[in-house]
Amino acid sequence: MTNEKLDYRKDVAFINREQDFKYLRNYINIRPESILFLHGPKSSGKTTLLYKFFEQIQKEQKLEVKFLDLRETFTNVYEDFLKTFFRVETRGGKKESLTSNINIGFFKIDAAVEKKILEKRADPFKVMKAELLELTRKGIKPVLIIDELQALEKIYLDNDKERQLITALFNFFVAMTKQAHLAHIIIASSDGYFLNTVYIDSKLKKCSTFYKVDYLMKEDVMEWLLNLEKYSKITDYTLTEADAEKIWDTVGGSMWEIQDILSQLFEHPIDNVLDGYKQKMLGLITYYVVQKEREKRENILKRFIHDENLWVIDTGEEDEVILKDMVTNNILYFDPTRAVYYPQGKSYHWGIRMYFESLKPDQRKK
Repeated sequence: MTNEKLDYRKDVAFINREQDFKYLRNYINIRPESILFLHGPKSSGKTTLLYKFFEQIQKEQKLEVKFLDLRETFTNVYEDFLKTFFRVETRGGKKESLTSNINIGFFKIDAAVEKKILEKRADPFKVMKAELLELTRKGIKPVLIIDELQALEKIYLDNDKERQLITALFNFFVAMTKQAHLAHIIIASSDGYFLNTVYIDSKLKKCSTFYKVDYLMKEDVMEWLLNLEKYSKITDYTLTEADAEKIWDTVGGSMWEIQDILSQLFEHPIDNVLDGYKQKMLGLITYYVVQKEREKRENILKRFIHDENLWVIDTGEEDEVILKDMVTNNILYFDPTRAVYYPQGKSYHWGIRMYFESLKPDQRKK
């Protein structure tokens, strides 16, 4: 395998997360006592932030970071959970996941323990705790990071519809943090409704900490866009301050969308790219609205034309059903700590406004 550095026309930028790094560092340097929930709108940089932070701090401290992104695994039944969370290490050092030859598990077990778990003679949570105890005995801080944990929300223990897996997991997380102080546990999610369930649960609320990872501030976006070679290794073109303002006006501080726009600018003029981006968002909103319950969806989205926030106290029970669907479909974000809905970034706000502008006059109900 070669160690030659790959050459690209554009690199992935990582812009000013000093405040977020400081918060995470403080969390890691305190003996485990709470579950940390990282929340924020789609593409606000939660996963990248975690990777970058632990890449840095592992050079300074003895950590065992176990990172599991549930977007990358199929988890539909209890057996999927087992092979996602555990991997078998053979005598030759080869690693295999439970009941599979794909290495996706992040707790290590041997074949004998695997057999006991499959035969339900061993408690998987006790197996996990044993590894955490062994790490701390060696002077290593265990850190468990699970991205998009809500993927396990509809899984039940041993197909018992009365015992949700996610409830058992949270009980385990509370035991490992608040009670045993064995491991730092970080849950990242863009599903505000899932996190709201956690936030209002009195048992979890007393042992959970919430931290929001938001889009970049305007000054950071401008610094990035006016220094493309420094941050993105782009030398093919430069942007003027007016260009940077146009990008900010279209997508705000959404890093993924800015990256996407920068890629398109290699081949197309900026005005064409941004107009196309807005048209794409118009199409996305239009497709969502006309699928079903069009009038109800329009009545909700119309409220965001002039006001980007909708507070829970301003919604009714019927609205809640539609709003939840919009959150699930990533049209809106729900902030569980502020109890407020808003579009998933400036681009979605553009799509909503343009949708109503595209309607015929007799379709625009006030």
